[in-house]
Amino acid sequence: MNASSAKRLVFLVFCLVTVLTYAQPKKLTLATYTYADNNRLQNIQPLASALSRELGLPVDIKSYPNVSAFIQGLEAGEVDIALISTFGYLLLTNRNDQQYIPVAALQTASSTRDNYKTALIARKSLPIDNLTQLKDRSALYRMTFVSETSTSGNLIPRAFLYGSGITQPEKQFKQVTYSKTHAAAVQQVIDGQTDLAAFGSEEYYKAIHRDSLATRQVKLIWLSGEIPLGPVLLKKSISVPVQKKIQQVLLTLHQQYPGALISLRSGWSEAKQAERFRPIDMAFYHAYQREIGAPRELIESFANLIR
Repeated sequence: MNASSAKRLVFLVFCLVTVLTYAQPKKLTLATYTYADNNRLQNIQPLASALSRELGLPVDIKSYPNVSAFIQGLEAGEVDIALISTFGYLLLTNRNDQQYIPVAALQTASSTRDNYKTALIARKSLPIDNLTQLKDRSALYRMTFVSETSTSGNLIPRAFLYGSGITQPEKQFKQVTYSKTHAAAVQQVIDGQTDLAAFGSEEYYKAIHRDSLATRQVKLIWLSGEIPLGPVLLKKSISVPVQKKIQQVLLTLHQQYPGALISLRSGWSEAKQAERFRPIDMAFYHAYQREIGAPRELIESFANLIR
């Protein structure tokens, strides 16, 4: 090998080492958002540890105070691996953010029923038993959702109401408020603070199980179909080999790190019956958006929450 060839080889090796060095992240950040008083950091720490072990990289964890702040963090590129809600992801994609891709979502057994649905209830005394009656008399009643970025407590019921002719709840109901938590939404109807409420159905079943008298105070107007759980997002700038390895860790978590899966499930009430992660992509969630009849303008009406 002559001197010129040797120099060329050294240069190529240097370039290869440089590319590999910069393609491999030095650490990753796994993040989610707070619900009520649970920042979920303890729930995601075992997953971070599993990822760190399998990737050979430090994995930091972070919790944002709410979905809106979380999306701001994603748009700023602060997160590498994100555990987000279905509505949060639709908000993100409807804002044309192209930095993240969904790779997996928790899945329940096909035989599971009433895992993650929306319940729409009314005070028992209201002369409402179906949606036609609700639409005709909506101006007489107060309506409560859970929070602006809640999937089961805002997106799903608003999409359902939209398809039923109540396209502008703030104008068509006497009043629209937010309860902040699903449990509070049920209680506000029971206490007479509101006339109707939409929230995660688990809280309805909890209420009537806890106090049989609740069935004399409230009635179920509508129950949605099963809602898909939110995705795990990966930052596109992560190298493809690392992305694939992260996805593989998720898809085998129930086998290799069952404790991490149990910890995740305990942080999200809608995930309590999840058995494993399944592969998922952007097309799935956009198809679901069309299925529930949530037009782009409905999603965009909440975009001003993210500043």
